[in-house]
Amino acid sequence: MATPRITVGLPVYRGADLIVKALNCLQQQTFGNFEAIISVDGNDGETAEACRPFLSDPRFRMVVHPERLDWVGNFNWLLQRDLKEFFCYRQHDDTTAPEFFEVLLGVADREPHAAAIYCDCQMIGGRNDIEIFPSIRGDPLDRMFQYTARLPYVGPPVPLRGLIRSAAIRQAGLVRSDEFRAALQVLGWLGSLLQWGNFRRVPKPLYYRLDHSRSYTREYWRGAVAQAWTTLFTGVLDAAMRVCRTPEERLFFQQTVLDRLIAYPPFRESNETISPEQLVAECLERLKYEGNTHLLNVNEFPSILKDLQCRVDEIRTVERSRSRLGRAISQIKQRYRFAKVIYPRSPMRRVSYQIRHMVEMLGKLRKVLLPK
Repeated sequence: MATPRITVGLPVYRGADLIVKALNCLQQQTFGNFEAIISVDGNDGETAEACRPFLSDPRFRMVVHPERLDWVGNFNWLLQRDLKEFFCYRQHDDTTAPEFFEVLLGVADREPHAAAIYCDCQMIGGRNDIEIFPSIRGDPLDRMFQYTARLPYVGPPVPLRGLIRSAAIRQAGLVRSDEFRAALQVLGWLGSLLQWGNFRRVPKPLYYRLDHSRSYTREYWRGAVAQAWTTLFTGVLDAAMRVCRTPEERLFFQQTVLDRLIAYPPFRESNETISPEQLVAECLERLKYEGNTHLLNVNEFPSILKDLQCRVDEIRTVERSRSRLGRAISQIKQRYRFAKVIYPRSPMRRVSYQIRHMVEMLGKLRKVLLPK
C-alpha cells in the first residue's frame, strides 16, 4: 500500500452517538489513500466501543487517553503525531461530500504554496447557512495584513476544516492553551499558518457541519468570548510579530490588532461594553500574565496609543454605515498606510502594490455600483 498522503485527526469525547456517521463518511471518500487517528479523550469507553468496528480497516487506528486532555490538548496531541503530507482535522459530528479529499487535493497539487486548502461549510441540523472564508494570498506580511484586517470576527475557522500542509504546522507549532478552554486561540494559530503560505478557498460546500446543542461552539464559544477577549489580542499579535522585520512593521500590526479589538468590544455580564481604556489595560495585563511582554514592550506603548481613538472611531463609523462602498474606501486607505510601511523607500513599488490591489477592489465595487 502506498504511503498515505493525508493524516486525518479525529479528537472525540462523549461522541458515541455521532462519530459512526463521521467514520462511515471517511470510508466513502473517493480518494482513499489516507490514515485516520481516532483520539478518544478521558477514557471514554462508550465512544471507543462505537469506533472499534472501524479498526478492521487498516487505515484506521485508535488511542484512548486515560486522562482528560480537553479539546485543545487532544488537538495538540494529534498535531504531534508523525503527520503525512497533509493534516485534516475532522470533528466527530461533521461529515463531507465523498469527493472532499479528491477535490481539495487537486487544488493543493496545483498550488504548492498554499498552507491550507478548504471548501465552504454547509450548516445542517439547525442553521442552514453556508460558512465562507475568502482566500488569502501574497507575501507573509500581506497575508497577515489581510487576516488582521478581518478582526475580531474573522469568521468561522473554516480553514481549520480543510487540508493543512504538515510543513506549515511544523512552522506554526501548537495551539496555545489557556484557562478558557482555548475558545479563541485557534484564530491565532491560523494566523501562524499564514507565515508559511496562502489560504486557498474552494468555492463549493463540500463540508457539512452539524449544528446541535452539545457542540463545542455552542457550549463554550459564546460563554467564554468576553472573558477570553484579551487572549485573542495576544494570540494574533504573537502570529503577526513572527513576520515583522522592522520596528515600523511591528507598530503597524500592534496598532491594527488593538484597534480592531477595541472597535468591537465584547459584552460583559452586565450587558455593557467594556471601555477602550479598560480593554487596553486588560490586554497589557494579559501580556504580562502570559510572559509575552516582548510582543509589545514599554517603549512601543506610547506609539500604539497615539491617535488610537481616531482610528477606532473611523472603523466604527464605516461599520455603522453598513455601506459596502464605504468599507471599500476604508480598505483602500488602510492598504495605503500598509504600503508606506512595507515600502518606505520605494515609491514605485508602493504605487505598484496599491494599483494591483486597487484593480482587485474595483472588481468588487463594480458589483455594487453597476446595475444588474
